[in-house]
Amino acid sequence: MNAIKTMPVAAPNGSAMIDCETAALIRAVMLPLFEAAQSWPELIDAMQKRGYGLAFRGGAFCITESETGARLCGLRFLGLTMEHLIDRLGRPCVKAAPGGTADGYLMRNPPVRAAMH
Repeated sequence: MNAIKTMPVAAPNGSAMIDCETAALIRAVMLPLFEAAQSWPELIDAMQKRGYGLAFRGGAFCITESETGARLCGLRFLGLTMEHLIDRLGRPCVKAAPGGTADGYLMRNPPVRAAMH
């Protein structure tokens, strides 16, 4: 009987090595969420319901684990680009993380500027 050999898949931008089966499952769960979302708040809500978040780490947009904040994978891992998401959903509102790094978190409810009189 021949055993199926799995090869680890490296998620871009510093993610841990992910085996092929896990990579396929991540894509199968995440891609429909991105495809169905009509707005950033809708995407953020869908991700949070499943225990994930969206953030910038080192300047790269990525999916994180909500509980730990650990980076799971980047957009390229899913076959997506930030340009494509901006075209569909508009520009996201990002709150910079403290510390002078290129990290930040997507805001579900961006602040609204008061009208000037």
